[in-house]
This record gives sequence, C-alpha cells and structure tokens, in this order.
Amino acid sequence: MSLHDNKSFLPTLSQQAGQVFAPLQREIDRVFADFNRGLAQFDMSGISPSMDFRETKDAVEIKIDVPGMSEKDLAITVDDDVLTISGEKKSERDDQRHNYHVVERGFGAFSRSVKLPRGVEAEKFSAVLKDGVLTVSAPKAAASSERTIKIEAKS
Repeated sequence: MSLHDNKSFLPTLSQQAGQVFAPLQREIDRVFADFNRGLAQFDMSGISPSMDFRETKDAVEIKIDVPGMSEKDLAITVDDDVLTISGEKKSERDDQRHNYHVVERGFGAFSRSVKLPRGVEAEKFSAVLKDGVLTVSAPKAAASSERTIKIEAKS
C-alpha cells in the first residue's frame, strides 16, 4: 500500500462517517430542542409586558402591552412619585384535553413600576385600554414661573 492510497482512504472514511452519524446527530438535536421547549412550561417568572414611558414638557405617558387582558385584570396605583401597573394574565390551557407541542405564551402575575418626574398631577391620571395596549397618561402641573431676585448691597 502506498502513501497515495492512505490519502484517498481518509476522505472516503470521513464521508462515510458523516452519513452514518447524521441520523444520530439529528436525534440528539431533536432531544435537546424538546428539552428546551419543556423548560418553558416550568418558567416561574410569569410575564413582564413591554412598556414605553415618555415625557413631554406638558405630560407623561406610559404604554404597556397587555394582549388578551381586560380592564378587570389590571390595576393602576400611584404612591407618592411611583406609578405601578399590575395585573394577572390567566392561563388558557386545558392540559387534560390537549397535547401541546409548543408553549410560548406567558401567563401569570406581573407588576411594572416607574418613578414619575416632578410636577405630574397624580389626581389627573387617565387610562385607556385599546387593542391590547394600556395607555396611562397625566398632565404636568404648570411650570412655576422663574423670577429674578434682586440682591441688595449693604455698606
């Protein structure tokens, strides 16, 4: 057997090994994919809806995504300068009658809080729930007028 024959033997062996082990690799990939999907069912963190918080010179506005929730599922509180939006999204699954293949939609209780800037009129907050988006807004108090204080010189 010559050295040339050994070089041609290695690529052939490598190609055969790839064909032999390809089904095993696919099965391993499937097992890990199933395992990761199963972990989602045990996620105890609940949900944390996405939120936008913006401020203009006249008002503040918070938008939070709450698809599938109604006003009865939500609560809004203001404590000093902290606004808290909380709620609970109920599970819609009936595990006894269905065999789920993928479970990605979260459910459970959540609470999101934001520190409000100075001057927000807490008693004038309004909230509107439309198309799965909760919009909470409040005007700011009229800005205090700036004044100049004259300094007296004493001798």
